[in-house]
Amino acid sequence: MTFQRLANARLVIRPFEPGDADEFVRAAHESIDTVGTWMSWCTPSFNRDRALEWFATCDKDREAGCAYDMGLFCATTGQLLGGAGINQLLPHHRYGNIGYWVRQSRQGCGIARQAVALLRDFGFQQLGLFRLEIVMGVGNTASEAVAIAAGATFECRARNRIFLHGQPLDAHVYALTPSYSVL
Repeated sequence: MTFQRLANARLVIRPFEPGDADEFVRAAHESIDTVGTWMSWCTPSFNRDRALEWFATCDKDREAGCAYDMGLFCATTGQLLGGAGINQLLPHHRYGNIGYWVRQSRQGCGIARQAVALLRDFGFQQLGLFRLEIVMGVGNTASEAVAIAAGATFECRARNRIFLHGQPLDAHVYALTPSYSVL
């Protein structure tokens, strides 16, 4: 199945291409103070080879239908804004996880919230999912604000839910479910 990009008037979510690698590295390096706090891959040592490895993993996972991690791009300029996707898919139970990051220079512009809305619709309408979780480390107030703005419901504080920078960390779990009833 060929993936059709997700888009609205301001944002495009599409698979990464090799030509995106250098800009991906620049976006990661500018975002170490914010994204790097919550995503352990975002470090000064992140380089083009690691970006290309990530792109290849994303392609393989998307082709296998087990994850849809992609790039976020400005619809008008084409600038790489970050990354977002649905991953940790459990098809039998029909749920997955939405993840996102936005480069530091474009944070606070509603990009992540729009990405969540596009991914929510993709997950429910095209993948047939019944639940999408958004999980963030306790203290990641920016990500929590995105989940709330996207209409996700807070469900719990899960102990040792994520492993970050070599340590287990409690996380807040938010969930999106379709507005229709399946009963």
